[in-house]
Amino acid sequence: MSIILQITIPCPLRQCFDYLTDNSETHWQTGLRVLVPFGTRQVVGIILDVITPALDQDLSHLKSIIKPLDTHPVITDELFSLTLWVSHYYHHPIGDCFQAVLPKKIRKGETADLALESVWQVTQITDLDHLGKKQQQIFDTLKQTPAGLSQSEITQQFGQCRSSLLGLEQKGYLLQQQRPKKPKIYPTLSKPLQLNAEQQKVVSAVLEKKSTFSSFLLQGITGSGKTEVYIQLTEKIVAEGKQVLILIPEIGLTGQFVERFRQRLPECIVVLNSSISDGERKQSWLLAKEGVADVVIGTRSAVFSPLNKLGLVIIDEEHDSSYKQQDGLRYHARNVALIRAKNAGIPIILGSATPSLESLHHVQQQRYQLLELNQRATGATLPKVKVIDSAGPQVDSGISSELYHAIHAQLTAGNQVLLFINRRGFAPVLMCHDCGWQATCSHCDARMIVHQRRNVLCCHHCGYIQRLPQQCPKCRANDLNTYGAGTEQIEQTLTRYFPDTPVLRIDRDSTQRMNAFSEIVKEIQQGGAKILVGTQMLAKGHDFHDVTLVGVLDADQGLFSADYRATEALAQLIVQVTGRAGRGDKPGEVFIQTSQPQHAFWQGLIKKGYQYTAQQLLQQRSEMGLPPSGSLCVIRAEDKQESLAMQLLSEVSAILNQYSQQQVMVMGPVPAIMEKKAGRYRAQLLLLSQQRKPIHQLLDHAIDAISTLKLARKVRWSIDIDPLDLL
Repeated sequence: MSIILQITIPCPLRQCFDYLTDNSETHWQTGLRVLVPFGTRQVVGIILDVITPALDQDLSHLKSIIKPLDTHPVITDELFSLTLWVSHYYHHPIGDCFQAVLPKKIRKGETADLALESVWQVTQITDLDHLGKKQQQIFDTLKQTPAGLSQSEITQQFGQCRSSLLGLEQKGYLLQQQRPKKPKIYPTLSKPLQLNAEQQKVVSAVLEKKSTFSSFLLQGITGSGKTEVYIQLTEKIVAEGKQVLILIPEIGLTGQFVERFRQRLPECIVVLNSSISDGERKQSWLLAKEGVADVVIGTRSAVFSPLNKLGLVIIDEEHDSSYKQQDGLRYHARNVALIRAKNAGIPIILGSATPSLESLHHVQQQRYQLLELNQRATGATLPKVKVIDSAGPQVDSGISSELYHAIHAQLTAGNQVLLFINRRGFAPVLMCHDCGWQATCSHCDARMIVHQRRNVLCCHHCGYIQRLPQQCPKCRANDLNTYGAGTEQIEQTLTRYFPDTPVLRIDRDSTQRMNAFSEIVKEIQQGGAKILVGTQMLAKGHDFHDVTLVGVLDADQGLFSADYRATEALAQLIVQVTGRAGRGDKPGEVFIQTSQPQHAFWQGLIKKGYQYTAQQLLQQRSEMGLPPSGSLCVIRAEDKQESLAMQLLSEVSAILNQYSQQQVMVMGPVPAIMEKKAGRYRAQLLLLSQQRKPIHQLLDHAIDAISTLKLARKVRWSIDIDPLDLL
């Protein structure tokens, strides 16, 4: 008898597809992968539902599946429900949502089987004295490790010794077993640190609610020991047979963060981020699914790890914008994690020194419980902060004389200095002195950035690169000048002023090589570099005990932005980067260079702190009806033809306005602030409401009509719920 399978296909269509199967041997159920014909291709789909057709139902128009790929669902029931919620909440095609959940190798159709490895154990704990030298060494080592060692671990210690192992196996002294391949566990672990009273209070508060859904905002100043709190909570939850999911914002933070956990916990800890190979990612994902992995640490997409025994969720640096996916499925990992914790009935901790306004708003609404860490765990004092007028005396490349003298004093004392400038490259502007020509990108409404080391101009928006011109392409003059400074120029200037002091530049250009960032961090911690110049890669999470001076150059970028979130982001960035100073025994100092030293923002942030600034911004947002007081949605469109994006959104606006609704304000369409990007013209339509629900209801009513528009099949468009970027 034929069965109808409703299957999701990875495509932009907002529907599932019906296929037939006569295979009665397979136990068909939701979450199984199947190979199906789709157009001229064969694709991997996920079963969404299984339907028994009516006896008189015409099935002649349906295609049959090619074959099932699983005997058991690869997607757990909990993850299946979560994916359906994500598709509905973000109004995104269900097939694409399942693609985001699965590792690449599994979504491409590879078997969902764990990779195995040989593990050797002794069968009898006795002293043997008639073995060869290498066999005796291997036997003695394994005798001290009752759980056994993997083939790779033994080879690492003793070199190629397969024949010795097989010989011991034949004599009955060793047993070889196949087990899932797991990450290495440290043989000796470091002792737990003594928690101070504030930290202990946080741990107790979370454990008190370990069996119920509770949202905690952990606001701890930089250096207050949040990571130690995470470790000790993880240890206690795992001891009860549960799993812990920990999200961190940046791949660059992973190495240092994971290392601290592995040095302390004997459990299986896996990493999920885009820097590991597809094979490692698949193995880590399956280890989590099978319950072998006790702790999953990863970046944004790790929120979709299959965890059947989830006992705690931790989101470090919860304010960080990298938790929001900016293309494709535009989900926010923090929101998805909150839903997972709610569904599982477990606590979730959102940690930050500079919480997002959304989280502070939820505290005010009593949806989150606020926990605070107000003292540095090491007893170190917070750095002194000074605002410098950048229009004052300068040495070179925008470095003020006052900051230069402070750098000189700290280097003379043998300390490390960190200079922060959120602009990579040599200079942001290349201009002809004679005719005023400026180097701009032919694909974007943006200037090309000078990268002097590579002798190129580069667009940081689309990646377009061209050779650095020697003369003006417009008037052929040779007098081309650069204006402004980036990390390359600051590095060059400091090398010239301090020729005997190692200068290390840390930005996306200098960390492209595999493991480059972790090597740089290690070098900094060992004191190899005395001057560090970097972008926001260095601003958060790192613990550099010898950094006693932080200088923030060109700090005004967020004060005059068209983005309403820019001031919040600037405040968070400044507090995070100043938190890198004075984390050890030595006191720290911070110099912030700004062209607006008397601006109310600086006066409030420096004198009254982040909490005061955040409350001021919350008040402003409330008065304007902007998030977190209100809700936003952006419908974006882009096309190579200049008028089509605006034309599509005008039609979308007309559909939205057909529905009788007073609660949602439809604004636009308007061209994006950077209208042309990567050769495409962009426009956007804004939906604003005091509550989130009316926006979802309006989209639910209109989405089918929008999808059937003729231009909607030609122009690239997307829906962004709770957008972070309006530029």
